[in-house]
Amino acid sequence: MTSSDGKNRADVAIVGGGPAGLQAAMVLARTRKRVVVFDAPSPPRNAASHGVHNFMGVEGMLPREIRERVWEQIDRYELAELRHEEVTDLDIDESGLFTVTAGDSEPLTVRRVILATGYRDLHPEIEGFHEARGDTIIPCPFCDGYENRDRIWGIVVNDPFEAMHFPAMAQNWTTRIKVIVNNTAIELDSTVEQQLDELGIPIHRGPITQIEQRGGKVEAVTLAAGERVEVETLLWTPPDEPVDLVKRLIARFNLEVNEMGHLATDETRQTRIEGLYAVGDVRGWTGAIESAAEGSMAASMIVHGWFS
Repeated sequence: MTSSDGKNRADVAIVGGGPAGLQAAMVLARTRKRVVVFDAPSPPRNAASHGVHNFMGVEGMLPREIRERVWEQIDRYELAELRHEEVTDLDIDESGLFTVTAGDSEPLTVRRVILATGYRDLHPEIEGFHEARGDTIIPCPFCDGYENRDRIWGIVVNDPFEAMHFPAMAQNWTTRIKVIVNNTAIELDSTVEQQLDELGIPIHRGPITQIEQRGGKVEAVTLAAGERVEVETLLWTPPDEPVDLVKRLIARFNLEVNEMGHLATDETRQTRIEGLYAVGDVRGWTGAIESAAEGSMAASMIVHGWFS
């Protein structure tokens, strides 16, 4: 979008084209704001997903299909532009205007920025992991538990909280559960071990070194000591970190982060920098529908404060 003075300008830049970013773009376009959405050409975190669930109206659709459908709906307002470019830098001048740099394009000047970049999963380099990820290796039971119902689940725990809560929650989808303590540095509370024993859930200790799978379907895992554990689904939430752009912004602007290392905001989803908002997984894990709600909130707050 080029203004009358020839400069590359818009009202709002949205960095990220997932549910949070697209929902924000929808609200802002309908509020007659000029919007540029930057959606990096690299595969998104949910590229391995076999379908988005628990989101009315799009149940079971592939993330790619949802993005395409939603963009058609946004595009009809003729006020939003989609750029398949990765934002490499973001700065702010003394007047409060932001400059967004992406790819080989001319830098974009905007009044507000919404960060909807999500975060980066740190997947283990284990044989079989990538082949089964998104199919029978799942990070979220609400997302993919139903599709893995009644299978033998291995709950991969990396901290005491997961050991305490995940096995009980998993019983909504299966009664055949095994706990795999993947982090040898953690000690399970005796109460937790007793609860698991009473539920008939065995505990296997040791890092996973190999995953046996066939066509994305897990069959067993091998632990460091050589033990082979038969499982059919792994509930495994890997650690994560901010994407590179967010790391740079945290350092440059001394942005606040929460206890998990994700961006912290106020209740309007604004960071400590006026005009810079963060929504969705960039603030910590949320489901698709929750991310969309955050995008809507940030966009609404921008509109409420536009002329103040």
